[in-house]
Amino acid sequence: MASTRAKMTIEWSVPAGQSRPLTAALHSLAVDVRPTFVSVTCSVSTAVATRNLVRYVEEWQTESELRNRVSDNTFTQLIMLMEEVSQPPQVEFVLPRGTKGLEFIEEARRVPTHGQSR
Repeated sequence: MASTRAKMTIEWSVPAGQSRPLTAALHSLAVDVRPTFVSVTCSVSTAVATRNLVRYVEEWQTESELRNRVSDNTFTQLIMLMEEVSQPPQVEFVLPRGTKGLEFIEEARRVPTHGQSR
């Protein structure tokens, strides 16, 4: 049986001076996401030895839950973090029907989700 889970992974390769502030901002965001949304997991990790890699992951029970998260106004904070660093991050959405990139954000934010009006 295929998994119905959905996962968002964002990876930044940043200069050493940007790693700590980015990680702190992501930890703050994760703390706000966990009680607001019922995600399966929400984590932040770093690999300083590997080109100052900062990874942020949210995993959801369903694609619909992930779409709700991405279309919510609080997702703007994460978008701002993606735009503030010197190099754009790698963004991947693993969905039950395949993998998508940044286009998933545009798609989810463009289409109203159940119970939301735009």
